[in-house]
Amino acid sequence: MLVEFEGKFSKTKTDAIFNAIAYGTQKLFPHEDGVFINIEAIRKQGVCGDCMFEDDKDFTIRLNKSLSLKDLIITVLHELVHVKQYLECMIMDTESAYDDRWQEIEAHALEKELAEGFYAQA
Repeated sequence: MLVEFEGKFSKTKTDAIFNAIAYGTQKLFPHEDGVFINIEAIRKQGVCGDCMFEDDKDFTIRLNKSLSLKDLIITVLHELVHVKQYLECMIMDTESAYDDRWQEIEAHALEKELAEGFYAQA
């Protein structure tokens, strides 16, 4: 697993992102090697984050740098669910309303479970 940052987060948020990625990848796709995640800091109102499949095992996760630490961790875990979905070659629903897309339903359900585990281990 290789993680790089594009844009600046505070040291506290950078450390939290690394820790959340380490935890999430171990839970979601522990046997995947060679995954590259580029973390991009954004400031976009109404957007917590998103995940883009770049190529093979390369992904960009954009995170709103103005999120609270708790919301940032939950967003990282949510976006890692999407990384898992891409790694499993799942076909994403782009036609339905956001809240009705299967991938978002799964990501919202798993983010809560993952966040509970993440905080329980701390």
